[in-house]
Amino acid sequence: MGQRILRSLGFTIANVIVMIILHGNSRQFWPKIPYLSLRNESTAEHTRLLFNTMMVVTIGQALIGQLPRERWLPRGIVLAVFPALLPALIFLGKRVLRLQGDAGERYNLSLVPLLPIAASVLEEILTAKLNPPADEPHADYSHLV
Repeated sequence: MGQRILRSLGFTIANVIVMIILHGNSRQFWPKIPYLSLRNESTAEHTRLLFNTMMVVTIGQALIGQLPRERWLPRGIVLAVFPALLPALIFLGKRVLRLQGDAGERYNLSLVPLLPIAASVLEEILTAKLNPPADEPHADYSHLV
């Protein structure tokens, strides 16, 4: 249990840091990263930013050996699902909840840590479903009967 929480916390923190670096703003002191950084403030660009963020973190985890093989398929599913959900979440905030100004900004900023947390939870569930634990070997005492 503690290992899962630490893994989820590390994934979330890494995603938030990478997203801040890739998102940037007009006052940033580091250069934009070609092909990965946000180009404008459109929903499509933010969807691409979320995918790039999660992909950079996934590649980083794989390079340092923190992404075991049994998590590859669940992570792939998460990488496909969560960026696809972002336009619906933005629509929910803008059109359904009608959040504007500071409330809209708080809603959008709350998605930055919440999406990686939800992605981590979904990945844990998928890993458990797709990789059931092996049966415990048991001793065969039939020869004693």
